[in-house]
Amino acid sequence: MSSKEIRKQARAWMVLHDIRVMDIQKALKLKTHVQISFTLSGVKHHRKVLAYLCERGCPVEYLDLPKDMEKTA
Repeated sequence: MSSKEIRKQARAWMVLHDIRVMDIQKALKLKTHVQISFTLSGVKHHRKVLAYLCERGCPVEYLDLPKDMEKTA
């Protein structure tokens, strides 16, 4: 499975669990949704966003976790 397909899985998981980008933004008290969008698209790794998704139960194989976060997930 390509990394693009894997990222789509994370977004699909969010839809199934009724988690919106705006919900993450509010929960993490972020000013914009940019960090979340970049994280979900694989452009950057915003650790707070990744941690939030992991804590909510998103399968780690759907997320492009940095090596040091893989150990704790």
